[in-house]
Amino acid sequence: MGLGLYWGEGLKRGPGGVRLSNTDARLIKKFIEFMEKVFIIKRSKLRFGLQIFDDIDPEKALSYWTRELGVRRNQFYKIIVSEIRGKGTYKYKSEYGVAMVYFNNVRLKKLICSMIENIV
Repeated sequence: MGLGLYWGEGLKRGPGGVRLSNTDARLIKKFIEFMEKVFIIKRSKLRFGLQIFDDIDPEKALSYWTRELGVRRNQFYKIIVSEIRGKGTYKYKSEYGVAMVYFNNVRLKKLICSMIENIV
């Protein structure tokens, strides 16, 4: 399942390590479990980003993600706040913003991407 999640939601191009983004905490939790079980990565070694729109309370969003993912606040980078560019249905889909999980390991990213290539 973890490979499928990364295939659909992970950053596969460019430099850098493993990175996956989504608005669904359940999806990110499943990816974290995959990283822990398959690659023996400690949750405490992961870092997180959070991007929200300017009508979302940053404290409320950060509290939500730390609680849902079972991580500490100090694992999060500075929250990115974007201006709303129009009305739409985004608020239902991203009530707490978009969370990004990072693991800064280029070799692991290459391994995951090669595992995905071998599926096809």
